[in-house]
Amino acid sequence: MIAHPDLAAASAALAEQRLGNLLEPLERAATLASGDAVHWRGVIDLAMRIGDDDLAAIAAARFRALMPKDPGRRAVEMELLAETGATRQALTLARRLESDHPTDARWPLLAGTYLARLGLEDEAIGALRRATRRAPGMPLAWERFASLKTFTTSDPDLAALERASLQFSNQPDGAALAYALGKAYDDIGDVDRAFDAFRRGAAHTLGGRMPRMDAFFAQAAETLAAFPAERLAADFATDRPERPILVIGTPRSGTTLLERILAASPAVTSGGELKMLRLACLGFSPPSPARVAAFVRLAGSEAEAWQQVAETYVRKLVVRFGRANGVVDKGLVNYLYVGALALALPQARIIHVRRDPIDVAWSCFRRRFHDGLAWSYNFESLAAFIRGYGDICAHWQRVLPGRILTVEFEKLVTDPESETARVFEFVGIERPKDWQSFHQKSGAVHTSSQLQVRRPLNSDGVGAWKRYERHLGPLFDALARFGVPSPPQPASSSPRG
Repeated sequence: MIAHPDLAAASAALAEQRLGNLLEPLERAATLASGDAVHWRGVIDLAMRIGDDDLAAIAAARFRALMPKDPGRRAVEMELLAETGATRQALTLARRLESDHPTDARWPLLAGTYLARLGLEDEAIGALRRATRRAPGMPLAWERFASLKTFTTSDPDLAALERASLQFSNQPDGAALAYALGKAYDDIGDVDRAFDAFRRGAAHTLGGRMPRMDAFFAQAAETLAAFPAERLAADFATDRPERPILVIGTPRSGTTLLERILAASPAVTSGGELKMLRLACLGFSPPSPARVAAFVRLAGSEAEAWQQVAETYVRKLVVRFGRANGVVDKGLVNYLYVGALALALPQARIIHVRRDPIDVAWSCFRRRFHDGLAWSYNFESLAAFIRGYGDICAHWQRVLPGRILTVEFEKLVTDPESETARVFEFVGIERPKDWQSFHQKSGAVHTSSQLQVRRPLNSDGVGAWKRYERHLGPLFDALARFGVPSPPQPASSSPRG
């Protein structure tokens, strides 16, 4: 079959890396009045490749409508609904699939995942337990089950987890079970076995590959060169009034906590880890002086270029959330696009959350991220990423004076009254009187902080690495090599990882 002209144009733009020409025809292809399975599958694949989950979800609904009972098509739609924030709709589909296929462990696994995102922990544990019973060796079900449950020393679930782990000890799927075991051993206070499990999980995930950070540092340098102080100081006469809230920070730095506190106000919407700013900047992604210059030339002027970015970003936000003002966007790669946002939407608010780098590094190392982040499974690359990320954010602070508020995680949890007052004042929104009940608010949380942010504010995460100090010598050394401040070395001669 010959592809629809818009889908063909979008596919050609991707193949030829003319990314700035991709989004418009793809949007038309996604909203076509009719189409067959090949067309909708093509739109889904292309939209997912560029990170446009909303277009992919539209196409997935049309794809499934052609064969409403097909479980594979229902699953595609379900997972895309969850990615676009429609978690309750995704949960409804997962429950239907479990009812229709009572021996298939995939559907209670996904139902448990969505229940956990919604803060329904007991129901989530029940669903994930059903998944492990249907498939006792299902690594992902065990990993998600372990993330929700608090284990005890004589726990039969721990014994079952250990038995399951033995089946996969030398296989790639062993990573999920290793992280599950690490969490369980951490719960019972066995830090030596916990550390060994996390270390094995990281090694399984990397599969013998060593993360190379050269490309990361090169991209950072290109980004900063593309947005020097002179460009950001220029007046491009944009009067866009929209005020989304961009929150940046390394993974595990406290960005989700800050987002949930802000969302205690009805004037704020939790957007989560959105991909929309990158989509708006697709014409020069990833940023470099040459790509930005070409984008500006194609647009006709700097003013028109940044207006184009603003229009796309705001439109994407409005389609998903009904508004752009007050939407918190904490997309993982947004730190590369801070300069572009500052030019496109001068009223946008930008907040950088910082946390003790050792707490960040250890918290990252002991988790398996669903979207890769290969740098997080090795102490050397962890230190490199933390240093590089810090340098990028320091650049934005220098070239955008007064535009970025820095929030220290430790101050946020130990002096919340003054810190939250400062945050709400910066975004120009009145702090609600009941802001401290943020953890009771409904709404899905997709990040690995989904349990922590549903607890009252506390400082338990400050210095959490200290329980594992005798194993973290290599991490301290790596941070020192990259010039990242680290705590004093342990005085004893205890083992060092």
